Amino acid sequence: MVTQPVVHGGQVHQIAKALGRPVDSFIDFSASINPFGPPSSVLNAMQQALPACGHYPDPTAEDLRTRLAKEHGVSSDSIVLGNGSSELIRILPRALSLCQGYVAGPTFMEYEASLHIAGARCTYVLATSGEKYAPPLGQLSLLVDGIQKHTFRNEESFTAVFICNPNSPTGRVVSARSLRTLYRQIEQAGLWMVVDEAFIDFCPSHSLIKEISNARRLLILRSFTKFYGMPGIRLGYLVGAPETVTIIRRLLPPWSVSHFAQEAGVAALDDVKYRLRSVKFMQQERQRFMTRLRGVPGLRIIPASANFVMVELPSKCVTADLVSGLTRQGILVRDCQTFSGMTQPALRLAIRYPRDNNRVIHALKETLRDS
Repeated sequence: MVTQPVVHGGQVHQIAKALGRPVDSFIDFSASINPFGPPSSVLNAMQQALPACGHYPDPTAEDLRTRLAKEHGVSSDSIVLGNGSSELIRILPRALSLCQGYVAGPTFMEYEASLHIAGARCTYVLATSGEKYAPPLGQLSLLVDGIQKHTFRNEESFTAVFICNPNSPTGRVVSARSLRTLYRQIEQAGLWMVVDEAFIDFCPSHSLIKEISNARRLLILRSFTKFYGMPGIRLGYLVGAPETVTIIRRLLPPWSVSHFAQEAGVAALDDVKYRLRSVKFMQQERQRFMTRLRGVPGLRIIPASANFVMVELPSKCVTADLVSGLTRQGILVRDCQTFSGMTQPALRLAIRYPRDNNRVIHALKETLRDS
């Protein structure tokens, strides 16, 4: 059970303050954010929105929901916005009256935290190091089959299956076809399926969002943070059946999404050049980065599909010492042993510009050699 606040990457301000060093003296590989940063169109839109700060934002975020509906080919009534997708994750167990959540892990710890806060049980279905953390779809299928056999026909289930796709921290992705097959089984069993697509913009062909109109018990989470490089703006959304979205919306505080965030979201979606440039860059640099990492003695590279790579360390390596050593060199990385179910020492490395990526590769070589 999560009894302490969930550990996240991106703690550069806290670390810099603790060490008495300026923030810009660190290269942050611990937060998986598009290295391009927010599109200039987003910054311009926020600048133009300044005069509106004297008014409350539109509580329904109608313009942004309409733009998202057009983007995904769904009804605007199927979309609810949040102050980051983490806000929506926190209220989901209450909105669905969940008693039990099955989480494909190791993964983002907020699912577990939100379940426990709502008084629900959390059970992990774990991928393994031996299979390079391939998503445990077979285990989930067997689990759902077992639940269905013990559920009366037409009995409503207060159980959900949570899947992050692509998954953090492992970077593994599940095809849309495989997820559709699993969803049909989950729906027949009367369960909910929650798919967190925070990183899907880096591999959009695997998204399930087009299935929403015919999938009453499917909920999809999306984020502007990772792909559009705007974690400080706080903007995410959920897509689902309108009747479910209505329940979720009632649990949100009024004016949850600021006027600036709403304008930023519309501008980001309209910036097609930024989107294409980001996908092309990430595909090329991810391949180069993984190839270079394979040349570091002792590292085991996990296949990646998003904007980060997970690397397993030698079993004798003390991860905390390695992380501290890199931090002293001005390099922040994500220790994966804080994720529930991780049994091997591992790091998650955001993919940044080539110069930064080359620096972390060199630092890993030096630090591992001296450890």
